[in-house]
Amino acid sequence: MSLRAKIPWIILTVLALLGLSGCLTLEARTRLRSDGSVERTVVIAVDSVLLQTAAVDPLAALRGSAEASGWQVERYQDPAREQEGLRLRRMLTTLEDLNHLPEGDPLAGLEQVTLGTEGEFQTLSVTLSISGILDRLRLAAGEPPFSTEELAMLRAAEFRLLYEVELPGPIVDYRPQGGAHVEGRRIRWMVPLNPDQPAISLQVTWRPVRPAPGCTGGWIGLLALWAAIRWRPRKEGRPL
Repeated sequence: MSLRAKIPWIILTVLALLGLSGCLTLEARTRLRSDGSVERTVVIAVDSVLLQTAAVDPLAALRGSAEASGWQVERYQDPAREQEGLRLRRMLTTLEDLNHLPEGDPLAGLEQVTLGTEGEFQTLSVTLSISGILDRLRLAAGEPPFSTEELAMLRAAEFRLLYEVELPGPIVDYRPQGGAHVEGRRIRWMVPLNPDQPAISLQVTWRPVRPAPGCTGGWIGLLALWAAIRWRPRKEGRPL
């Protein structure tokens, strides 16, 4: 097993041992546009000191697999939290494309999304594979199944994933309520990466905002002009 393969798991193990879950940032942000296209952004960052003291860049393998899968990858820095990492971006034609990421994509198979319609509302249902996320970290390190000690460390570290969705309309309902924060058309969940919970389901309902046709203003103007002409007071005068 190469040192490069072991580095990501070494970092997570160190964080778990120290109980420093705040030194690891995992974020997945999805912006659903009114035309159905999607902008996806993922951030993975760790404490700057861990990166500076590592013999090999622990994010190099992730960068390589992400770029090979079509992600735009850039360096991420958060001076306030003293963290460094990677920001991954990509555009998708539809939200359901998240269900069919190509093999080798660092996020392939980690979530299933479903769009539905309920009367005038639309609903997004998401199932996140918590065990899949943890297994992906384990496999990246080339490690065997988690031992009892490693599971105990993961529980103690209380790692969390910030899962955010921005929708093309006001949010009217969501679940679970716990760990969620709604701000306008945006909802954020803090999802615990608990090794005892294989998956978690999220759901949000919103009212789509449908823009008025572009010609509406023109018709209103014509109607106003017709009414002004129709009801204009007639001047009295003697017949010639």
